[in-house]
Amino acid sequence: MTAVPIFEAKNKLPFYLHLVESGETVQITRHGKPVARLVAETECEQKSEGQLFMDKVMAWREAHPDCYLTQEEEDELYRIRHTVEPPVRHPEDIDFGE
Repeated sequence: MTAVPIFEAKNKLPFYLHLVESGETVQITRHGKPVARLVAETECEQKSEGQLFMDKVMAWREAHPDCYLTQEEEDELYRIRHTVEPPVRHPEDIDFGE
């Protein structure tokens, strides 16, 4: 993932759109804090990780009707699974070909 400040994203939007088209995710920041992400349209059409997780939980529940997880246990499993952030690339690490 590439992280860029808002002004950089605005000034070089075509470049970042090319990155997104090639499969990269671009995180837009304000004062160093994430505020938005640019992702490929094909990724938006796919189910989110949360939806996939809940599908698996529901399938497990159907296959094991005598066993169950409490809502708190499900929430904890989901939270643990999402504690690792993808690596972030910063603009100074990218060769803009200038």
